[in-house]
Amino acid sequence: MPIDQAAVGVVAAELMEQLDQIYGDDATIERVALIVAIDRGDDTTVHYKFTPGTSVYMAKGLLAHVHDNVGT
Repeated sequence: MPIDQAAVGVVAAELMEQLDQIYGDDATIERVALIVAIDRGDDTTVHYKFTPGTSVYMAKGLLAHVHDNVGT
């Protein structure tokens, strides 16, 4: 079964709608991080991508922030 690219699009669209409701035209996107877990039946692989030019320091900071706030 091919990878369903729509899954990424749906999540991104939901987040963009949320951000638009919160900030409207009063903000710009500085960085984007995308994390995808791929199920291969007997194995799960995690892949990630950040906005080009994102430093390792910034990438780790974004991940730490999410880690500390998931579920709150």
